[in-house]
Amino acid sequence: MEFHIGHIENLNPAAKTVVNNYYGTRVRSQTENTVNQEAVREEILQYVENTLRFVNHAWKDKYMALWADILALPEVSAVIFDKGMQEGTRFNRREVAHIICYLGKYSNGGIGIFENYVATHIAASFKDGKESTVRPELGFRPSKEIQNAIDQLIKEKY
Repeated sequence: MEFHIGHIENLNPAAKTVVNNYYGTRVRSQTENTVNQEAVREEILQYVENTLRFVNHAWKDKYMALWADILALPEVSAVIFDKGMQEGTRFNRREVAHIICYLGKYSNGGIGIFENYVATHIAASFKDGKESTVRPELGFRPSKEIQNAIDQLIKEKY
């Protein structure tokens, strides 16, 4: 019995998935492949809002605005909307965790954004007290390019 599926990007017997962008005689349009970034942006803001209780009093009023501005940075938006191989999310939780780590260790004139940055407590806030899978990522900082962009943003606006 012979099967014809049209087009195969990867014919590797050890491959876990086969990428096939051809559906019958029609190629899937770009709008079907793109993610609504505004809806994902709101999802990210809801996700990081869980960390608000750990934020220093001096930053409480500015924290969510800071995150909105961080998500608007080109260096961040280039990686944050690509969920990669993560399941159950439409954004890159790993990169969000790296940015939270950077903000947790950030200090501007001796006043840190977080009162006491403890990655385990932050991770538990994402899963209603249970250990989160992003816990290890809360110990790593984002790339230098993203760190520099965040530093510049904070210096200029906050």
